[in-house]
Amino acid sequence: MSAHFIKMTVACLLVLGVALIFVSEGAEAIDPEWSYETGDNVLNVAVSADGEYIAVGSEDDKVYLFDKDSSTPLWSYTTGDWVNTVAISADGEFVAAGSADNKVYLFDKDSNTPLWSHDAQGDILSLDISADGQYIVVGSTTHYVYLFNKDDNGGYSWAYSVGGDVNSVSISADGEYIAVGSEDNKVYLFDKDSSTPLW
Repeated sequence: MSAHFIKMTVACLLVLGVALIFVSEGAEAIDPEWSYETGDNVLNVAVSADGEYIAVGSEDDKVYLFDKDSSTPLWSYTTGDWVNTVAISADGEFVAAGSADNKVYLFDKDSNTPLWSHDAQGDILSLDISADGQYIVVGSTTHYVYLFNKDDNGGYSWAYSVGGDVNSVSISADGEYIAVGSEDNKVYLFDKDSSTPLW
C-alpha cells in the first residue's frame, strides 16, 4: 500500500469525522407543533399551498380538516370505508377525498357536508385538485380516469379507460394538464378538454 494512498485515506477519514461532528452538534431535537390521534392508520395527508389547512384521510373511514394552529379538527366526515386519498386546493377552500366506498367527495372548507359525491363503482386510489379547486382528477380500481368540474354537482366531464388500476394522478396548478400512471405500465398525458390522451 503506497504512502500516498494511506495519506489520502487518513485525510478523507478526518474530513468525514469533522463533518459528522459538525452535523451531530448542529442537530436539534424538533418537537411537532401538535399531534392528533385518529381512530386508525392515517393513509394520506395534504397541505394547502399557504400551509394554513391540512386534510387527512384515515382507515377509520373519516376525512379530517385541520387548521395549522390547532390539533382540534375543524371538522370530520365519515365515509363508508377507508379514505385512501385526499387533496386540497392551494388556498384551502376545497377538499377532495377518495374512499374505498367507491366514492369521491368534494367539500368546502367551511362545512363537513359534501358539496357532492360520485360513485365510481370501484375503490378510489388516487386524486388531485387544481390550485383553484375547479378541476378534480380521479383514478380508480375500475381502470378509469375521471375528470370532474367542481360546479357540475358530481357529474364528470369525461372518463377514460386504461389497462389497469389507476394508482397515481396529478393535475397542473391551472388545471390544463393531467398526468396518469396505471398498472398497465403506462403513463398518460391529457388536456383537460379531451379524454383522448395527448400521448
